[in-house]
Amino acid sequence: MSPPLTSTSNRKQKSVLFLGDCNTLGTPDIEGKAYPEQFANELRALAINCGHTMTTVREGSEYLASRFTKNTDAVCLQYGLVDSWKTFKFSPYILYYPDSRRRKFARKLVKKFKKWCKSLGLNALIGEDNVVPVSEYRNRILSFIEHCAPKPLVLIETVPNKDISRNAEIRRYNAALKELAAQHEHVWLLPIYDDFCETMSEHYSDPTHLSETGHAHVAKKLSNLFNETIFTDQKQL
Repeated sequence: MSPPLTSTSNRKQKSVLFLGDCNTLGTPDIEGKAYPEQFANELRALAINCGHTMTTVREGSEYLASRFTKNTDAVCLQYGLVDSWKTFKFSPYILYYPDSRRRKFARKLVKKFKKWCKSLGLNALIGEDNVVPVSEYRNRILSFIEHCAPKPLVLIETVPNKDISRNAEIRRYNAALKELAAQHEHVWLLPIYDDFCETMSEHYSDPTHLSETGHAHVAKKLSNLFNETIFTDQKQL
């Protein structure tokens, strides 16, 4: 049984790939000090933070294809905040990664289109849908699981939003993560939703984004998972 990274100075530094949205990247004031970097400092590992504002599992698929290599020792994934968001059901979706001038221009048009639809009452009349339907979300997470095998993959729950109207959908997407984690031996769930329900005032910088202390909580819980479970499991890094 191999010891934890924190006690093995002669082992190769482990590389952990982080995929996620703004709460993986961190807000501009704490970029470089978000939970991936705090986790890496704690475990003396290399964090490759591919967090990207406004992204979903669709961008995550692109990141995984381009950044996951034979040298990747583990992957941590946190998508669901944008995926679960409800908007006009016929709104087109333009990827944020890989990006281009055309895509930036197209997103501006889509944003205007959404505002126009909402102002006309089309959201209420025709209906809304999640940015990424939960069935697609589940299928893409499954493809991540298959792509990463047998390397450890940690699925990190999306934290609750202070706009409580969004939380029923967030819980539904978190339930999909829990279900998938239970079905695969090399996959772990990091349950943090309930933690943040009790600490919003302390760990949020605004209704959606984690503060530095919020990131510290995630990093600590993630470090504990690796040291107490993943490193001690027969499927360890």
